[in-house]
Formats: sequence, C-alpha cells, structure tokens
Amino acid sequence: MNYHIAIAEEHDQTLFHHLIRMDEQEDLCFVLYNLSSGNSRNTAIIKELILPYDNERMLHGNVSFTAAYFERVSSLALKKKCGIGFIHCHYANGWQSMSRDDIDAEKMLAPRVKAITGLPLFGLTLSRDRFWSARTWIKEGPKNYVRHDCKSIRVVGKGLRLSINEQCYPKLSFDEAFSRTISAWGEQKQAVISRLKICIVGLGSVGSIVAEALVKTGFRDITLLDFDVVKKKNLDRLNGIGFSSIGKFKVLAIGKYLEEVSATTELKIDMLTWSIIEKEGLKAALDADVIFSCVDRPWPRYILNVISYANLIPVIDGGIDSSANRRGDNLEQARWKAHAVNPGRRCLCCLGQYAPEDVALEQSGLLEDPHYIKNLPKDHFIHRGENVYAFSLGLAGMEMQQLLSLLLQPRGQYCGPKEYNFNSGTIDSDFEFNCKPDCEYSNDMFATGDKTNNYIFTEHQFAKDGRAAVVNALEPIQKRRSLHLKALLIWLKKKVLGR
Repeated sequence: MNYHIAIAEEHDQTLFHHLIRMDEQEDLCFVLYNLSSGNSRNTAIIKELILPYDNERMLHGNVSFTAAYFERVSSLALKKKCGIGFIHCHYANGWQSMSRDDIDAEKMLAPRVKAITGLPLFGLTLSRDRFWSARTWIKEGPKNYVRHDCKSIRVVGKGLRLSINEQCYPKLSFDEAFSRTISAWGEQKQAVISRLKICIVGLGSVGSIVAEALVKTGFRDITLLDFDVVKKKNLDRLNGIGFSSIGKFKVLAIGKYLEEVSATTELKIDMLTWSIIEKEGLKAALDADVIFSCVDRPWPRYILNVISYANLIPVIDGGIDSSANRRGDNLEQARWKAHAVNPGRRCLCCLGQYAPEDVALEQSGLLEDPHYIKNLPKDHFIHRGENVYAFSLGLAGMEMQQLLSLLLQPRGQYCGPKEYNFNSGTIDSDFEFNCKPDCEYSNDMFATGDKTNNYIFTEHQFAKDGRAAVVNALEPIQKRRSLHLKALLIWLKKKVLGR
C-alpha cells in the first residue's frame, strides 16, 4: 500500500504562516484527518487544523508540546471520529529527513494516537520553500510501529502543487522525444507531470482525445475507466479507433492504441471496465491525483463532484452543446466549456453541469426507458445531439489547458471556467469562481474521505448489463476456438504418432 496526503490550499497557507517564523524558531501543531482508501493508496485528507494556544507548546530552539494540548486534540479527534496528524517545521529546502528527536517524538505519539482513534499517526514536516515531507506509523506487531514514508503530498486549490518523495518515486528520464515539450516549461515541471496519476472517466469522443494528449504530454501513469464497447456509430468520434475495434471494450481498444503511439516505453495504463458508480471504479479513481470527467450523464457527474470535495482530488470537466437548424441543413449553434473543480473552486452542481433531479431520474432507471424519454421536454439534455469529432477536439484541448494551468500556474495566474462560442469565435470567462454560500459539496462534504466514499457507490445495472452483453457475445467465438484447438490437437497427435 502507498501512502499520500492531501491538503487544501487554504490550510496550506495557514500552516505556512504558523510554522515558518521570522525568528526561524521551530514550531509545531496537530491536525485532524479523514482517511481515503483507494485500491493501491491510502490518503490522509487533512480536515481541520488544531493550532496550539500560547501556553500549549514551548519554544526552546527545538519545540515541545504540553499534555493539555494533546488531550485537547485527542478529545476533538474522538468527538469528530478523525485521525490525528502531527506537524513540525524545518528551516531547509526540499524533502526533509527526520532527526533523532523527530523520530522519538512521533514514535511516542504513534501508539497513543492508534489507541485513541484506531487510525495511524501521520507525521508531516514543512520546509521553508513550502515543500512537504510526510510519513505514517503502521502497527506491525505488539508495541512495534514502523515508519512508512509517504509517496507524495498534494496541495489543492486554485492550483495543484505536489511535493514528491524521490526515494519512493524517482524521477523518470526523458530523451529527445520530449525535447520540445520540456522546452516549454522546463525539466522540473516535467518531472512532476511524469509522476502524476491521472484517471479518465469515460472513453468517448472527448476522453479518447484527452487520453492521447496526456500520453504525448508525458504523463506516464493513466487509468482508463469505461464499461462501454465500441460501436459502429462511434467510429467518426473515437480517437485511434477503426472497424477492427467494433465490439471491443473502449478501454482495451484505446489503451492498446495509446501503447502503440507512446513516445516512451515507461507508460503504465490501467484499463478498467467499471463504472465510476461501482465500488471498483470508485476505488480506482481514488488512487488518482487528477480525474478527467468525460461523461455526459448526471449520476456519474454527481459522483465525481462528491469525490473531488470529499477527497481533495481536482476533477477536469466539460461539455458540448450543439444543435442543427430547423431545416436540418446547417448548424444552428455550438458551444463547449471546460473547468476544473475542487475545494477552492466552483463545484459541478453550482456550475450547472447537472441537476439533482436528473441524478434522481437516472438512479431510478427512467433515463433508460425510451417511453419516459420520449415525453421529456425537447430541451432536456437527453435529447441533445451527439458530439462531432471537431467539437470534441476543441473541448479536449480546453480541458488539457485547465490541467496545465493547475500545474504550471504561469506568472501566478490561474485558469477559471471557460466557454467557447463556435458561432462568434469568442471565449467567455466571466464565471463565478467560488461555490454558492450554502453549497453542500464545498461545505458539508469537504475532506470527509471514506466517511462519504463508503456511501456513494452502488450496483450500476446499466454497466453490469453492458459487460454481460459483451461476455455473451464472445462465448460462441470462444467455443468455436476451443473446438478448433481440439481438432488441431487430434490432427497433430495423428501426424506425430502415425495414428
């Protein structure tokens, strides 16, 4: 299991101002966290800062805390059913090792925290250049707590900043195949890009283009998540797909194509035929540092919205709205928009990307009922025309720009929501950046981790039926192959043994 930490940008700023002092005196504090459990990583999601009162810690070159401070933190952790994190600072740069005093302090705290909360202690160190280091203490036997260094710490807000443990996650090499890419933003940014884990939910027209764009940009750890198969009607919209892929799962067909066009041999692609609504799909998404939402239904969008705020994972989302004129002989209008959502940014619901009532309709199964759909208003999203490749290409480009803006933050600027009007050729960026004051996602679900994750997945019958149809379609082919193999073995036996 890999261990990671996620911190909201607002908390990161508060911690920096508290810990990095003008007099360069070391300082400390405690935080409360909720655990987020993926398939391969456990992430401590920092929920609340418990800064010390003046009389709760002693500054004396090194720093120590009082029993009263730890008791106050323990009481809050019990009340809120959270884990405990312990933070101190170092006045150096980059990833920090631990001194003997640091180790002794955390080894003393680890069994106490485990006994009180049932969760492991997470220790963090902040350096003067805002670089985080972290570890967790796992009980591996009676009175035996073993330190496991965290792989990365992400700070999420208007931008996305990663502190990476290079001992756990060494830099990857780049040759001349990426020389033009690296020349745009330098090797340091490319080193972060290459170690980010990206999940694409939905491998339709936009998702398939985004997938290739990520590979060509140098992202090397990508999860593809889609339960659907390639159909003939998809061929004019899916990237890298031809007639030979009809009937195959999209993730397998597109994943194979990405491996063929990759400029590196170090590409890792997980191809998963699950829905984000199912437990297996959700767990895979929780392993990601960034998720691309390339879905067109309200229920998956609702799940992705919850994931983002509960787990501090940026979600890059977008949509296309186009329609023909009444005569059907030309385009009436087309527009597409893209945005990044996470704590510190406006959520998908506040952006109007889905309506809660439509989520309820899809959960009830009515959006799969042709008789019910027929009676919905003509302007309902279910009646919108399917995307064309050229428009999907435009949206995929805007979504990649949202991701790169999060990571690069050129000149300290951040890219907010953008909408392109095809008719006028103009881009609108006049959108609210923050959620509505009473938004349940940015308020109630913030940094809740598994407390929320464990209640949002369910059986997705539509996905289950889709996978079953593929298996049923393959069974006759597999039976024929088995018969051919048996016949071949009989022929070889006769040939070799002369019988």
